[in-house]
Amino acid sequence: MAVNPEGYVCVADGGVPRIITGKAIEGILPGYIVSWSGATAAVTSGLSSFVSSDVWVHAGGSGLQVGGVAIGSAASGGMVGVATRGVVILTACGTVTNGTTVAAIGTHAVQTVATAGHVMGRALSNAGSEQYALISLNNL
Repeated sequence: MAVNPEGYVCVADGGVPRIITGKAIEGILPGYIVSWSGATAAVTSGLSSFVSSDVWVHAGGSGLQVGGVAIGSAASGGMVGVATRGVVILTACGTVTNGTTVAAIGTHAVQTVATAGHVMGRALSNAGSEQYALISLNNL
């Protein structure tokens, strides 16, 4: 299944984009569904100790591991922004129906699910398998 050739496509973010930057632990391309992989050091109680490289990002993931959608590309060890909220265009794996909840399948696609614990977002448009759908990301 191919990633969207346009990469990360944000249709709307409500005027308040929520993007977290992290350190890629492998190559990541725009539009990849990504997961968090822990911190390199303990985070203290103050913001002054936090650096973006404390958060590691890797391609793919499913269920509760999904962190968001990569907005740019990064080689392993590079920094990459991850959108955790907004409406994005993603590839459908199987038929996706508007209004249904969706979960991530690998690095590129979403499928309709009924299990609340695995929800990544909600489809805002219909799509057949290998087509593109508008997905409203839940607060990941």
